[in-house]
Amino acid sequence: MISRDDVIDGYREILGREPENDLVIDHHRHFETRTDLFAALLQSDEFRGGFRTRFTSEKAITLDMLDEVALDFEKGNHDRWRGHSLSLPDWFDPTLDPWGAAYRDQMLKLWEAITNRSGYQPASNEDTPEIADLDATFRPAFYASGDTRFAGGQLMAMGHILMRSDIAAGQRVLEYGAGFGLTALSFGRLGAKVDTVDINPAFCRAVQTAADRYQVDLTPHVGEFGFNPAGIPNAYDLIFFYESFHHALDFAPLLPRLRDLLTPTGKVILAGEPIFDALCSDLPYLWGFRLDWENVAVMRIRGWLELGFQKNFLIGEFARAGFECAEHRDPNSHWAQVYEFRQRG
Repeated sequence: MISRDDVIDGYREILGREPENDLVIDHHRHFETRTDLFAALLQSDEFRGGFRTRFTSEKAITLDMLDEVALDFEKGNHDRWRGHSLSLPDWFDPTLDPWGAAYRDQMLKLWEAITNRSGYQPASNEDTPEIADLDATFRPAFYASGDTRFAGGQLMAMGHILMRSDIAAGQRVLEYGAGFGLTALSFGRLGAKVDTVDINPAFCRAVQTAADRYQVDLTPHVGEFGFNPAGIPNAYDLIFFYESFHHALDFAPLLPRLRDLLTPTGKVILAGEPIFDALCSDLPYLWGFRLDWENVAVMRIRGWLELGFQKNFLIGEFARAGFECAEHRDPNSHWAQVYEFRQRG
């Protein structure tokens, strides 16, 4: 039986309003879990009937406009589309169970419509071929931008991850979706034993170059989320994702897998992730593709999988896998918002 607060949260998050009265709250407390309540509210006539009105942006773009939007993005013509969001196609059903296979299949259908591609495969669709032309030693990642504001925000995020990690020299760290692995390198320079996992072999070569230069215990591995470089269970004191978890289509089965990889006192950190406080035109569901114009333009150009998550939903998914969440805000950099997940019990 769920609590009063669970019912109130469900009404606010799904229906965008307060429950009418105590009788309504008590009536909905019969659900066994928050998941059951949220699924029921998503299937309600009220949610279905008001979905398009509530979550279609006043500045809407449609699928047939995406080539034009993507071209303007590449040209740097951002003012034209600022504040615009993609209107979901008529066939999209917002009432499907977000924990079910049909919902996942619908998201892949939406990915195909947005990207104009078919048959999503992480190894090919998440590629970043231009990194081969970047200097992995002296000007990797944000350093190549020459933008001090951008670099400053990224460095704040790196510092916040390090500060919240509680990692000591000799402990083991795993980063998924590491890219150039600048944060992983920092852990290595502080004495940790670090593994990185990335789908892109070029990024792994860049990490190896940095590891060799700084002579640290940092080892890159080509692989997908959930791959265990240690080869044994319960090896890692920290697993972290920086700007990468939102590429995990199958995040639900990944979360219990993470717990299997952690030591009994180990934890997970997410940072730089698109986590929303409420349903909106940019993310009108509990999880799915972000519909703001820049994101759909990037998806059209790159073919990437660019998910977003409602905060309460994501914290609930971690809770189902046995984690408790501590949220650490940073007012100076949106990349530096840290979600720390410790194991329960």
